[in-house]
Amino acid sequence: MGTRRATRGRTLPALREWRERRALAQRELAEAAGLTEATISRLETGRRGAFPSTVRKLAATLGVTPSELYGEGG
Repeated sequence: MGTRRATRGRTLPALREWRERRALAQRELAEAAGLTEATISRLETGRRGAFPSTVRKLAATLGVTPSELYGEGG
């Protein structure tokens, strides 16, 4: 048996940039979005992709569109 790895969705290359623009620590963003600090860290480093529901929570918390978190403008 190999290592099982769940598909988590797309990465969010612009998440760190938007978080820093809002002057939020990872902990603050995590609390506001109802996520863990570890999740924010993994999303920012690309070690984890985001489920669509997570993207929507983060976008709403940061006041941006999901496309902007994906680095697609908006």
